[in-house]
Formats: sequence, C-alpha cells, structure tokens
Amino acid sequence: MQQFFDKLSIIGAIVALFLWTNSCSVFAVELNELTYITESSASFNYIRDGKLQGPAVDLLLAASANAGSPVKREHILVQPWARGFRNTQKGPNTVLFSTIRTPEREESFQWVGPIASESDVLIALKTREITISKPEDMTRYITGAVRGDVGEEILQEVGVPLERIVLLSHSTNLSMMLSSGRIDLWIFGEDGWRETLVSSDLDPANFEIIYRFPPKKYYFALSLDIEQQLVEQFQQAIDKVLASNELAI
Repeated sequence: MQQFFDKLSIIGAIVALFLWTNSCSVFAVELNELTYITESSASFNYIRDGKLQGPAVDLLLAASANAGSPVKREHILVQPWARGFRNTQKGPNTVLFSTIRTPEREESFQWVGPIASESDVLIALKTREITISKPEDMTRYITGAVRGDVGEEILQEVGVPLERIVLLSHSTNLSMMLSSGRIDLWIFGEDGWRETLVSSDLDPANFEIIYRFPPKKYYFALSLDIEQQLVEQFQQAIDKVLASNELAI
C-alpha cells in the first residue's frame, strides 16, 4: 500500500512539474517574442510598395532594437482592424497598434504610450455641401466607419441609427463608397484620410472635413497576459525613442 502512495506522489510531482513548465512557457520574456499586429491604414501604419511602413512601425522597430530585442518588420502581422482587435484580446503575448485608448477599451488591454494624438473627423464630398454643426446632425445621414474602430464607437455614442451606419473592414472601401455617393459621410482619422483617398486613386481636393471631434491618444495595446515587467520595459523603450526626437510621430 505504501508503494502505491509513493507512486502516486511521484506521478503527482511529475504532473505538477509539467504544468509549471508549460505555464511558464506561456509568458514572453523578450519584446521580440511578442506577436505584433497592425492594420494597413494611414497615417501611422500602412503598406506602400508592398512594404509595411509608417511612424508607428518605425517607432516599434527603433524601440525594440534599443532595448536589445529587435522586432523584425517582416514579423509584424497585418490584419483587418476588427480581427486584430479580437486576436489581441485573446492573446497570448499579443500587441495591437496603433490603438486609441478609450474608457470602453481600458480594461481589455495593457497600454504602452501615448505615441501620438489625432482627432477623428467627418469627411464629405464638397459638391454635397453638407453642414454638421453638432454631432446629433449626423443622424440625418448615412455614415461609414471602419468596423471595430473608434469611429464606430463615436457613431454609437452620438446615437446614429444602426440603419444609417455602414461598417467595412478597410478604409479604402469606405472612401470609394463616399466618392460614389453610396454613403454621405465618412468618419476617420484627421491625419490619414487624405492618404487613404490618394491610395484609392481619388483626389482629396474633391472632399472636405465638415466636423472635427476632440482629439484622442494612440497607444500600443497589449494583451492582459503579458508580464508587467515586460510591459514596463516596452514603455521605457518607447519613452526613450520619443524623448530622443529620433522619429517624427
């Protein structure tokens, strides 16, 4: 009987060691062990000439290199915003950028930044001569936004009816819909809408900003499972690069 209990103790110890080893392996210990996700969207991270570019991308590469754990550009995943958002929430060890920090998102991630500030704006065709003096005026129009983006949150906060909201995965598709008159308004970041129009072979001169929302700050959003020590290391690395004025962002 004693031998039986001794065997159980040994088996229990082996199982405990296995579980401990595997639980430890879940945690990343270096910045370049994390999974990085972004979207192709002007003006902070985008694909041009088949290459992922933008100031947020450059910031990540510079900060991780300075920290002695360089992230490679080709290892950054490019996904539609809503999918990247879900994947980062699930983890493990996942970072999404560039992400606006809002009260609704606060508890879903850990945050490194801020890295930039930008206002969302409403864009319309000049020939439409649409006037928006207050957010509630939007309820009379059909407005397009990127699915899962802060623009969608703004439309919900304003109370725009669901039947007057068009959600798509890519901003370029929304710019084409605006140009063709299939939507009346397009809500997007102030620094990126012109670049998006150009990438869609549209002339920004034919469009105008008709309303500007208060600015919000961009961050790197980290999945909740990432160790606090690594989060702090990431923050320090970002702060160091921003303080050095090596990059314009």
